[in-house]
Amino acid sequence: MRDSPCQASVSENLSEANVQRLYSSGDAAHDFDHVLRVTRLGIRIAQAEGADEEIVRAAALLHDLPVSGSGRSVHHLAAADFAAEILRAAGMDAPRIAKVVHCIQAHRYRDRSIQPQTLEAKCLYDADKLDSIGAIGVARAFAHAGNHRNRLWTEPVADAPPDHAQPDGPEYTPVHEYVYKLRRILATLYTPSAREIGKRRHRFMTRFYEQLDAEMTDRL
Repeated sequence: MRDSPCQASVSENLSEANVQRLYSSGDAAHDFDHVLRVTRLGIRIAQAEGADEEIVRAAALLHDLPVSGSGRSVHHLAAADFAAEILRAAGMDAPRIAKVVHCIQAHRYRDRSIQPQTLEAKCLYDADKLDSIGAIGVARAFAHAGNHRNRLWTEPVADAPPDHAQPDGPEYTPVHEYVYKLRRILATLYTPSAREIGKRRHRFMTRFYEQLDAEMTDRL
């Protein structure tokens, strides 16, 4: 079935080239390549789960929109507001805009006050989190550490302090990101198709950090 003229207009206005202009350059962990990977994964999951692909695609493309003055802790809320403005200008109707906005508001792992309530929001959450684990997740963790001049390793996984005593600043290494976030991602995924992908990525990531600890402690 062909898209309606309105849907076609929205898709054209939300072309990857047009959306990329909205993103400032970031480090390799949070650049537009991340947005494109999440978009591809989101559509893949949406197709498998029977979700609305247009909603998932729009939410994925706009989920990390940079908003001046907003820090990482509230970026999902600021990005959702900015996305609503863009979608109104693109010609999307209000009920569908609300669906996209909810997807973006509910995608952040470290703020679970807004839980995904729709299948589309679950697809975006899962796609964004899958890009945090596996080989890509390892690469992003080290890219982020390098960008912030953090150390690469200070202690093995087994010796990481409890959550309430997390290190900060340069002492917060990719190992700590794995301990406090990345190894917990799989259990939070919503859709069956994402969990299948996540299991494979989780296994690789776990083996990587085991290997890293072994090399850093001269066991290999």
